[in-house]
Amino acid sequence: MKKQFNATNHIGIDTDSAPFVFVDYLAFTFQFNDLRHCHKADLSSLIYAPMPSYRLELQQKLEKNPTRKAELEQRFKDMTVQALHDRLKAFCVDVLGFNMSAWRDKGLNGYENSCHLHVKGSSEHLGFVALGGNNGTCYIQIEGNGCKHLFSHTDFFRLHWWLTEIICVTRLSRIDLAVDDFHSLFNRAYAKKAFNDDAFRTSEYGRSPNGGERLITEPSGKVVNESFEVGSRQSTVYWRIYNKAAQQGLDIDWFRNEVELKKVSVDVLKNITGYFAGLCAYSASIISSASFKVDTVKKKVSLDIHSKVKWARRQVGKTLVDIAVYFQGDLEKTFGMLMPKEKIDDGDTFGKVSVPDSYKLILDEILKR
Repeated sequence: MKKQFNATNHIGIDTDSAPFVFVDYLAFTFQFNDLRHCHKADLSSLIYAPMPSYRLELQQKLEKNPTRKAELEQRFKDMTVQALHDRLKAFCVDVLGFNMSAWRDKGLNGYENSCHLHVKGSSEHLGFVALGGNNGTCYIQIEGNGCKHLFSHTDFFRLHWWLTEIICVTRLSRIDLAVDDFHSLFNRAYAKKAFNDDAFRTSEYGRSPNGGERLITEPSGKVVNESFEVGSRQSTVYWRIYNKAAQQGLDIDWFRNEVELKKVSVDVLKNITGYFAGLCAYSASIISSASFKVDTVKKKVSLDIHSKVKWARRQVGKTLVDIAVYFQGDLEKTFGMLMPKEKIDDGDTFGKVSVPDSYKLILDEILKR
């Protein structure tokens, strides 16, 4: 039988502490262009490079000479890309706590280029940043030790706020939630029994996930590799319950219960413990916590409306205010002016905000001139 002892001084882990949920992997994508909003966030706005002025954008739009117009357009584009790259570096330092390495000139996950993430003064690989292609998105991947550093640098609330409010992330590409067990309570045998009891089912509908165990030993009987897996790498929910001590070559009791979640709501970051506990009966038996569920249907509708409102506020907010002031706060007239004609004529749906005939006459006169 393995000797149990407090391994705090040996591997830097308190084996006597109560089980807790932590993040062991995090990946998300966002529109690279959304970094233009970084300066609007908290007190760190001064570290973000300024975007090209609207005066330059207006100048290139008003330029009549084709050659000069092309030059101004290219200049504006180059300045924008450079500013966004500078803001990406600042975002990694300020929000995530990482420095970016030089670009590797090597693709990753379908992106054209990528670089490593590391902490200042160290070359240890902690994750990746990838850019190029993929509909103008940026991909950030943070691995095991990187997640430890990330959540020593920031907290879940601030990270969630940045992802949702500034760079408009609604889903995480992947997040791994894990719990370490140092008392052989939630080991391979326990996982196997729970699987036979159908405790890994995440919904009462559909099929139960497949699962199986693996045990590799030396002739002496020493365990080299031991695990129980439920689901697969392609599953949206993939469980790995494995002997971490055997993996590390340590003579202690140490099992890790880890669930890999793909394309999950970013709101998991609001309460990782509750979300873990609410996944299935198996996870609920490990962590004593009120479950935290994300209502995906309602959430999708809310996020759609939220993103549209945010876009409108950023893009046309000031213009709408000017129009509303002109019409002395009459919102019916304001939105009536903006409604497409084909929608106005559709019937009852848009009839309440249709443009009055007097305003149509004014518009016709202006257009004729």
